[in-house]
Amino acid sequence: MVIFLDTSRRDFFKVSLLGSAALLIGSSLSTLVLAQPNNNPLPKFNFLRPSDAEFLLALAPVLLKANYPGILGQKADQRLLFAIDKQIISLSEHSRKQLRQLFDLLTSSTLRYLAGAPINDWSTAPSNQIEDFLQGWKTSMFALKRTGYAALGKLLTMSWYAMAENYSQAGYPGPPKIYPPQE
Repeated sequence: MVIFLDTSRRDFFKVSLLGSAALLIGSSLSTLVLAQPNNNPLPKFNFLRPSDAEFLLALAPVLLKANYPGILGQKADQRLLFAIDKQIISLSEHSRKQLRQLFDLLTSSTLRYLAGAPINDWSTAPSNQIEDFLQGWKTSMFALKRTGYAALGKLLTMSWYAMAENYSQAGYPGPPKIYPPQE
């Protein structure tokens, strides 16, 4: 069955105008949502913001499993954040910019829902919801989500296992010892 719509140029113009207005309002709202009042990093950090820290600390126990917090105990959160910040600062400008966009997307309460992340704040999200989110990104049909998962996973695990206190958890005996040449 074929349905013919009786449309005129005037109706087409009205629909186009409404669509343009909806796009303008949507883009304006997303700009306002992403514009955080505090764009300054956390004190003592060069890159991380408070919302980034909350997000990363929610992911850490899920990605690192039983190895987190390990022997560091209560110092684990602060040590991990310092290691992540140091790792990010060592990246190229382009990579830092992409990580900022990823963090802004996943820490925005409005936009993270569209990305398949838990609706509630990261600090209150149950670990099973975080695990489902990560699994969804890991197995997504979209390469961008899989790349985002890989970036987050590598950033957290590399930063964690680069700390000397955590070498034993990875089965790494530590860097080789260099002995002075014998004469």
